[in-house]
Amino acid sequence: MSNFSEVMFSCMLESIAPLVSAKRFPPVLLMFGEEDFLVEEASTALLEAAVEQNGMESFNFDSIDGTDITPEALVGMASAFPMMAERRVVVVRHFEKMNTGRGKDAEKKSPLSQYFRNPSPTTFLLLIAATDELQGLKSALSNAKQQEKAKKKLAALKFPYNLLIGECEWIEFPKMRDSGLPSWAAERFKRLGREIAPDACELLVAQAGESLRDLHNEIQKIITFAPNKKRLTREDIAEVIGVSKNYNIFELQRTIGERNLSKALEITQRMLVVDRQELMIITMLTRYFTILWKLSELAQQTQSPFEMSKSVGVDQYFIAEYLAALKKYPRNRIETAFYALCEADIAMKSTSVEGGDVILQKMLMKIIG
Repeated sequence: MSNFSEVMFSCMLESIAPLVSAKRFPPVLLMFGEEDFLVEEASTALLEAAVEQNGMESFNFDSIDGTDITPEALVGMASAFPMMAERRVVVVRHFEKMNTGRGKDAEKKSPLSQYFRNPSPTTFLLLIAATDELQGLKSALSNAKQQEKAKKKLAALKFPYNLLIGECEWIEFPKMRDSGLPSWAAERFKRLGREIAPDACELLVAQAGESLRDLHNEIQKIITFAPNKKRLTREDIAEVIGVSKNYNIFELQRTIGERNLSKALEITQRMLVVDRQELMIITMLTRYFTILWKLSELAQQTQSPFEMSKSVGVDQYFIAEYLAALKKYPRNRIETAFYALCEADIAMKSTSVEGGDVILQKMLMKIIG
């Protein structure tokens, strides 16, 4: 890693938790990323912790939009001294829309240049930006194999982001992978003093989709409608979010495990009538057969449902159901299922003339036989 990259990496924050707990706020903090819900949530937590509630908030806190302020006015606002407080807090939303100047001389002419290099120690300036220019920076810097990509990305940064990334602290909220959504949801429930069964969490994520905002809203809904439930089951989730008890992804998995083709086709058709969720079905069935594959190996090492449950991330209560499915799906049939799922996924994402229901029907026929 070059010296320049090391400087960039040293300015990167992993999370806001240390700042909030220690009430240590950097003079300038840039936040950006594809997960706008996390950016919004983090900025709210930071401002709640940073703004002193002493009756002087109106003098020491300013929230502005990037389209409504000039660089000169922002520097003047950030340079002002706090009134009867430890710090001033200034937040600029949509910072990417501020007219910071263009051309080769923009950095030299802008008053932001000097301020970013020597900011006021008594001001916490929070800049929130939505820009493609910075996306993937955290990943590139954190991965030793992507150093060339990181260098090119850093070298291509234009003012004011080149200065902000090089001189100030920053945090990126990159797009969360689908595989990380269940653990994110489970952690949310844990913070709220609840526990959610792994299969219940999978159902919740499958129905909410990949939007963290939608997932958060569903979690809040569940907490509201099941206030006395300390441990949430699949049935609890289905009841609250309105999933049919007879026609859902878990009933489909169970029916496939029994190799009941007619019932599997019926459930799939009923699910598609309610919502076009073909890709969710493929994703969840891929996970299902991945678990079966892992269990086929584990079954040779242990007969303990607890150990199996811990290893594959399935509630202990459902291990017997998976083991029963294994009797009808030896490893060669599981491999066939993976091929069928892969073909369906490719067909679904291509310009196939076949509809999603036809693609899924063919997939199920290949899997169940």
